[in-house]
Amino acid sequence: MKIYMIRHAEPDYPNHTITAPGHLEAQALAERLSRTKLDRIYSSPLGRAKHTMQYTADKVGMEPVILPWTTELDGVRIDNAAGESVVAWNADSTWVREHRPYPSSEDWQHKAPFNTPQINEKYRDIQTNSDRFFEENGYKREGGRYKIVERNPDTIAMFCHLGFGLAWLSHLLELPLPMVWAGFWIAPSSVTTIVMEERSHGWAVPRCYGVGDVGHLYQAGLPISQAGLTADNID
Repeated sequence: MKIYMIRHAEPDYPNHTITAPGHLEAQALAERLSRTKLDRIYSSPLGRAKHTMQYTADKVGMEPVILPWTTELDGVRIDNAAGESVVAWNADSTWVREHRPYPSSEDWQHKAPFNTPQINEKYRDIQTNSDRFFEENGYKREGGRYKIVERNPDTIAMFCHLGFGLAWLSHLLELPLPMVWAGFWIAPSSVTTIVMEERSHGWAVPRCYGVGDVGHLYQAGLPISQAGLTADNID
């Protein structure tokens, strides 16, 4: 099974949709995806994800499925070094890396400043729903690997969000969430590809490549939106 994990196009947060440039991004993405094998389309219930997704669904003539558990992690915040409340995945990465020793995939939930009840609850929900989703698609998670119950050749498009998408990637790849949030950024409408790498001994693991790919934007001559990228040197 292959999953295209897609962040929604440039967001118009106040109006729960995407901007005019975001619509162009979504159209370019739909053109790209229409030239690939695509068996199913899933989307977060939030407007910015659905409105991005609809271009692809219409282009390929496919009925999408809304998955509530892929919604953005609204309300997940931490207090930064100055005591200000910030969205957890937008925390100053230099400050995050001051906290030593670095966390592992097994103990990050117990280390400040990401050891909040909200973050732990949201992450457990992602783990539970992700494992259920994969089991429904033929892969039963046991520990950090997946038992192949039934081989699955499908290619899936999943339209979701920045904070959620990186958290899901953390779970799938067994990486500590704070370091994934601090170390990765995926652009609006970008595509991250995850493939279930199956082995003859009956087990599989997710392998990730093409993180945050924006080739469709280059192809269409469109700029890359910097929504959610908060470094001081970003224009």
